[in-house]
Parts: sequence; C-alpha cells; structure tokens
Amino acid sequence: MLFQKSFWLNLVLLVGFSFSCPASISIEDAIRIAKPYVGEVIHSSKGQSKKTGECYYRVRGTEGTALIDAKDGKLIRFYRSR
Repeated sequence: MLFQKSFWLNLVLLVGFSFSCPASISIEDAIRIAKPYVGEVIHSSKGQSKKTGECYYRVRGTEGTALIDAKDGKLIRFYRSR
C-alpha cells in the first residue's frame, strides 16, 4: 500500500514538473547539439534550475556532460569526465 501511494505521488510530481518547464527545442535537438561535446550519448534528461527557474537539458556522454538551454538550444555548460 505504501509503495503504491509513493508511486502515484512520484507520478503526479513528475507530470506536474514536466508541464511547469516549457521547452522550445526537443530532446532530439538537444542531443544533436551536445553530441560534439559529449561523444556517444549515454543518458539525457530535462531539468529546471531551482534558483532561476530556467529549463535545460542534461546530456551525459562518454566525454562528459553538457547542459543545453531548453529555450534557445545554446550550450550553457560542459563538464568533462575524469
């Protein structure tokens, strides 16, 4: 019962979060933009800054992680893997 309750709560939070962060570019566009920096893409996700409220895509790859602005598709930051 507790698992089911937490599952639905997480689902509601996930759906609510995804609608509160509109994006102008798709995740495929973000991956295409980040690919020269990150190499082979391993994982990608959408996020929102708690401080500024800006939306971004986080694309993780073999060479590092890139943050791509969800509105205009510009590279915000790149973290190289060690």
